[in-house]
Amino acid sequence: MTSVVEGAVKKPPPTPRPSSFALLGSLLAVVLTVITAITVEFSFAELIENLTRRNLVVEGLLSPDVSQVWSDRSLRAFIETLQLAILGTATGGVVALPLAMWATDFGNPNTPLRVAVRTLNAVIRSIPDLLWALLFVTAVGIGVLPGLLALFFFSIAVVSKLTADTLDGVDRGPIEAALASGASVPQMLHTAVLPQILPAYSSFLLYGFELNLRASAVLGLVGAGGIGARIEFFRGRGEWSEVWGLVLMFFLVVFIVERVSVSVRRRLI
Repeated sequence: MTSVVEGAVKKPPPTPRPSSFALLGSLLAVVLTVITAITVEFSFAELIENLTRRNLVVEGLLSPDVSQVWSDRSLRAFIETLQLAILGTATGGVVALPLAMWATDFGNPNTPLRVAVRTLNAVIRSIPDLLWALLFVTAVGIGVLPGLLALFFFSIAVVSKLTADTLDGVDRGPIEAALASGASVPQMLHTAVLPQILPAYSSFLLYGFELNLRASAVLGLVGAGGIGARIEFFRGRGEWSEVWGLVLMFFLVVFIVERVSVSVRRRLI
């Protein structure tokens, strides 16, 4: 047996091979895929037929109406979409921060109230943004207001969840020191907790803005304002070249916003 010299660098352990559980999981995924395809009567022949026959949607994609990029109505719709995303993120993010803090044991010593806050956060997260929009369109009518309310609750769901996960890993030392010095719970949260999570919280707000910008286009399809309402207008008339022109413009805006947001978030964290 080869002796190991004390202080010598040990070789790293060999890369573990895929376990039997991973192979079994892959086999199970394949079986479930086949069963699902058979259950829904999936047909490759029908798929190829649908792709090869004349399709107005595909024709519109091949010849998008780029004039929509600088159209006055389209520009106003995009500005409205940006306003929805900004206001929804700002208002929802402001509410999400205390909700996330009140869901922690150090931020909310009252157990019944803490359970109630956690339940409220879970209920808000369980409802998708499109359903929020449908509910508010039904409640207050078609327009910008239901879109703003939907993004408000969607921002609360996203930012509160991410912030709560960050709060679970904060250093408890400054918290104990603040409480030992006689600080109240709000004072402790302001001086000992907020400085620890502020960079991550700012990053979550930017991430929420990215999500809201994308979601605002979908919300417009159900009458919640923004560029989605204009896309739905052209879609209803079958003018697919105009639809793809708007989609192209929206893609460019989202791509630029996402690149800027990613760069800023990297500096914050």
